[in-house]
Amino acid sequence: MGSKKINLKIEKFSNLQSLSARIAQYNFPTNITAGMETPVVFPRTIDFKNEDQLRTCIVGLCNLKVTTQADNYKVLLDPFLIASNDTELVFFIHESSHNEKEIYELINAHSYDSHEAVIAAFLLQIYSNYRTKLSHIKDQLEQLEANSSQTTKNEELIQLKNIKKDTVILEHTLETQHQALEHLFKLDEFSKNLTDQTVIYNIKTAERQITKLVEVYRDLIDAISGLFSDIMSNHLNHLMKYLDSAALVISIPTLIAGLWGMNTGGLPGRHSEQGFLLMLLVSGVFTIVAWIILRFKKFND
Repeated sequence: MGSKKINLKIEKFSNLQSLSARIAQYNFPTNITAGMETPVVFPRTIDFKNEDQLRTCIVGLCNLKVTTQADNYKVLLDPFLIASNDTELVFFIHESSHNEKEIYELINAHSYDSHEAVIAAFLLQIYSNYRTKLSHIKDQLEQLEANSSQTTKNEELIQLKNIKKDTVILEHTLETQHQALEHLFKLDEFSKNLTDQTVIYNIKTAERQITKLVEVYRDLIDAISGLFSDIMSNHLNHLMKYLDSAALVISIPTLIAGLWGMNTGGLPGRHSEQGFLLMLLVSGVFTIVAWIILRFKKFND
C-alpha cells in the first residue's frame, strides 16, 4: 500500500452512476458508494486484495464545501473516495468539489514520500475546514446572543433552528467518520508507510477537538434557545399584565354607566340636565383613581 513515488490521479464524477462506472474501471468494489447520497452515514474504510493480490485500501470521507462568508451557517457536506495501493493514489471527487484544489495545494506546498502521507495531510486539511465552519457558527451564535435581548423576530429563530440542525449533522458525520478513521489507522500498511508517526496523533487530536467544539456549540444553542423562550415568555407576561390592567380600568366606567343606565327609579340626576355630565365626572374620577393605584403598584408595566 505504500509507495516512494506519488502516483496521484483525480477522477471526477457528476452523479453516482458515473462514479460507479469509474470505480468499475479500476476493478474496485462498487458497493463502496453505498450511502453517498446521505453523506452523514457515508464514511467508511475497506481493505481488500484484487485478483493480482494487490492490496488496496479505499476510504470514504466527507469534507466541507469551503465558504469565506462568516454569515453562511449552512453546512454542505462533500463526500469523496480515496483509493490507495502500491502503484497509485486515486481521489474520486465530485466535479463541483473544492477537493481537487486543496489536494494540489497540499502536493505543491510539501514533499511527500508515500501515499499515506498525502492522505494524512489531506485529513488534517479536512479538519481545518471543519474548524473554519465551526468558527463561522460561533460568530453566528454570538450575534444571536447579542440580539436576544433586543429582538425575538422569526428571522433569528429560524436562523437558530438552522444552526442547530447543521450542528447535529456535523456531530453525526464526525461520529461516522471517526469509525472509518479508526479502521484506517489500525491497518498495518497505513502506519508502516508513514515516516512521521506523530501525524496520526495530530489527526486524532484535531478530530477530538472538533468533536468537543461541536458538543460545546450544541450546548450553547440549547442555552440560547432557552434564553429566547424565556424572553418571549417575559414579553408575553408583561403584555398580559398590561392588558389585564387596561381591562380593569375600562371596566370601572363600564360598571358605572351600566348601573346609571338601569331603568329604575331613584337614580341621581335622572331628571337633571346635568345628569349625564355627572355620570361622566364620577366615572372619570374613579377611572383616574384606579389608574393611579395600578401605576403605583406597577401593574401596568
